[in-house]
Amino acid sequence: MKIFFNRVPRHEPYGGGSHFVTAMCEYLSNHGHDVVFHLEEGIDVIFMIDPRPGDIGYSIHHILAYKNQFPNVKILHRINECDARKNTEGLDSLLIASANQSDSVVFISDWLKQHFKSRGFEKECSVIYNGCKLDHFFPRSETTNNEKIKIVTHHWSDNWMKGFDLYKEIDLWLNSEKIKKEYEFTYVGRYCKEYEPKNTTLVQPLHGVELGRELRKHDIYVTASRFEPCGMHHIEGAASGMPVIYHKDTGGIVELCKNHGESYESFTEFLNKLEIVKDNIDQYKEKIDYDFLDINRCCESFYKEILRIQK
Repeated sequence: MKIFFNRVPRHEPYGGGSHFVTAMCEYLSNHGHDVVFHLEEGIDVIFMIDPRPGDIGYSIHHILAYKNQFPNVKILHRINECDARKNTEGLDSLLIASANQSDSVVFISDWLKQHFKSRGFEKECSVIYNGCKLDHFFPRSETTNNEKIKIVTHHWSDNWMKGFDLYKEIDLWLNSEKIKKEYEFTYVGRYCKEYEPKNTTLVQPLHGVELGRELRKHDIYVTASRFEPCGMHHIEGAASGMPVIYHKDTGGIVELCKNHGESYESFTEFLNKLEIVKDNIDQYKEKIDYDFLDINRCCESFYKEILRIQK
């Protein structure tokens, strides 16, 4: 088959969607298929990552024009965005319109699927959760006798909705010398410009092997992101052997973290959950399902969907 993507792979720190594209293109190529990034003749499946033009300029309008010319082509629409994520307007309606023109619609979490169902989307659809490369993200093999509990998070986006209200609270909490003797907090990625942290260790954006190496230095992963369709950061954190503390309004993240983590709402509750996780950390680690976090599980599910719509 010849399969077109309207986003290109990136081998650098970037959003989770681009890393999915990289992995999916590699998976399809390894299975003997031709992956292309231009709307050339002979395409069997259009894998639409986003209906907006993006970095290579192909929007839903170009895709529908191609399908009008070559009606046998199938459109698989992976939806990983919504207006709630960054407090935008108009994206939900655009995604519903593009999904209604597609042959297959796949959401990256049930939360996101229900979000669009509540906005009037009625077409048959499915859910395939994200995964990460387990040769990049895996637990450390050696045991450590850290005097401190090392907390970490990482994001590519520096949007405040990624949870910077909590990250700011943690930074202020670490002003106490007593607390500093027990805990430290590291933020990997682009930090929001609305606040300058004083007690947080900042690490430049990383990806792949380097990111996995950094995450394995820590004990507990935290994400305060709100209304996240699914995300990648918490998957990479858990795959690196850490329980996850997450906000109760974090969207699709809940579905992947509820078995190996704890939710919170207020900062006081976050501190309580932090103590619970710290005191029972081995039990949480034992509940991490590494097979489900594997990107190969994710890609295989999409591959089956491609084969299904090609029949």
